[in-house]
Amino acid sequence: MPSSALVAVLVAALLHATWNLMVKASGDRLVTAAAQVMLAGAVFLPVVLWRGFPSEAVWNLLASGIVQTAYLAALATAYNRADLSFAYPIARGSAPIIVALGSLLGLSLVPGPGGWLALGLICGGVVGLGLASPARHGLGASLLTGFLIATYITIDGAGVRKVDDVLAYAASLYVLIAALVVPVVLMTRGFEVVRRAVVKDWPRHLAGGAATLGSYGLLLYASRLAPLSLVAAARETAVVFAALGGWWFLDEKIGKVRAGAVVVIAAGMIVLAITR
Repeated sequence: MPSSALVAVLVAALLHATWNLMVKASGDRLVTAAAQVMLAGAVFLPVVLWRGFPSEAVWNLLASGIVQTAYLAALATAYNRADLSFAYPIARGSAPIIVALGSLLGLSLVPGPGGWLALGLICGGVVGLGLASPARHGLGASLLTGFLIATYITIDGAGVRKVDDVLAYAASLYVLIAALVVPVVLMTRGFEVVRRAVVKDWPRHLAGGAATLGSYGLLLYASRLAPLSLVAAARETAVVFAALGGWWFLDEKIGKVRAGAVVVIAAGMIVLAITR
């Protein structure tokens, strides 16, 4: 994997872990996730007006927007039912495996032998982190989240290769997701609940929205430079950042099994770094 792609994915992983910590720590996870996406969409609407809408990838954008709306609902459900240290690794660890299997069907670039080894190490370590959690409720919702992640990554991996402007694609995607999420959340939670959440914590929602947009924008950039399955696997190092964040901010214990899983992930990252 090119060094520029690897750096982009690592920064994306850090941003993504930060965003998920914000969602998990909130009271109403669906409203928090939706508020962050809505604010991100509002902030980046001028980017779409400035850079233009990539019409050549309109069907990718529409399909991804629908899938990511479902993903937000599944993610909120998983966090309502399970601990972050379980739901996050299971969801993130299963996604690259599904993407890699999709590459065998011609849905993305097929990694080489070194890439498959890195993929196995990283995903194995990620799942190991999740299985080390004492509480394992919400397995179904976590796996559904992973499937939806793999689906929108595959859709966008193909879409971003159709356009010349990655920023325009990412910004258009989040404007579209915001437009889809708003009516869903308003119907399920009500206008007043959403309004209070946005007014009360708008700086946090705005920071979270910027983090998720930056994370996915960097992922799309890396997808132009390296096989999608390797990019998806490298991004799952976010679980390491999430584990450290849980230990630092939430007093969660890491333990020997989780520490070993982190070592396995690090080994996978080393293999990934030297794989061309």
